[in-house]
Amino acid sequence: MMLVRDFPFLTEEERLDLVRLLIPEPCFRTFGIDRETFRDAQGRLRLRIMYRNQGRIFGVRILHPEVPLDPVYSIFLQDYEQDGVDVIGLNINDPHAPRFQVDLDEYGRIPADHFSGRRNIPEEIRAMEAGLAPGQVRKGLRWIRDVLEGLEALLRRMGKRWIYCEAMAYHNAMVYERHGFGYQFRTWEHEMRWIDREFRPPHGLFFRKLDGSTPFRRPGMERTVRGRSWAIHDGIMGRPWPRPAMVKEVGVHAGVNTFPGGEY
Repeated sequence: MMLVRDFPFLTEEERLDLVRLLIPEPCFRTFGIDRETFRDAQGRLRLRIMYRNQGRIFGVRILHPEVPLDPVYSIFLQDYEQDGVDVIGLNINDPHAPRFQVDLDEYGRIPADHFSGRRNIPEEIRAMEAGLAPGQVRKGLRWIRDVLEGLEALLRRMGKRWIYCEAMAYHNAMVYERHGFGYQFRTWEHEMRWIDREFRPPHGLFFRKLDGSTPFRRPGMERTVRGRSWAIHDGIMGRPWPRPAMVKEVGVHAGVNTFPGGEY
């Protein structure tokens, strides 16, 4: 069985064969990147391979030369016990879409996130009105299915069975559910179903708090994944988002749906 921490010791050819599985096929097509050389039509290398934590974390990025701040695509992996891989970072950005400075506070300082407690409310409002979800600096490219197909192919090559991740926001959990993930512990699924009930009219606790008191608590936001995610990001739960641990067995759809009928 191959481990993520073995990657630094592979030959370059072996390592690049695995990297090709991690990069979604639309990425090569959309940005004219050669699958063999990872260079674009101008000959520029678009691939970056990174190792962190003394080689225990393996990362891949596809860059856009004109948009250096945000990679088009990035994924970071580490081993999870013997038969799993933990996805500890996944980002997909449309480099041609407007950028919203939600990752900086209103004074341009870094970071604005759930760790620092800082927010940039004007930029968050602009991002929300543009159709983005909390934490998104740019619109995505709808590659998640392709990413997961490639990741499962990688795990098969490695002889592993499970994909683990942490849902950093409510909308992340919903996306992962719809692509076959369940929750690592049953208590997380119970919590997600409780959140759904509390957003349901007419008596749900969170539903009743959608009173227009802030731009992120407008009536009707309970009907969509993004609306709920913004309300949770705004603190409607009265406590931080719990960041549930999620898991998917390779080749198996868990069939979990904690927001039946919900539109994204």
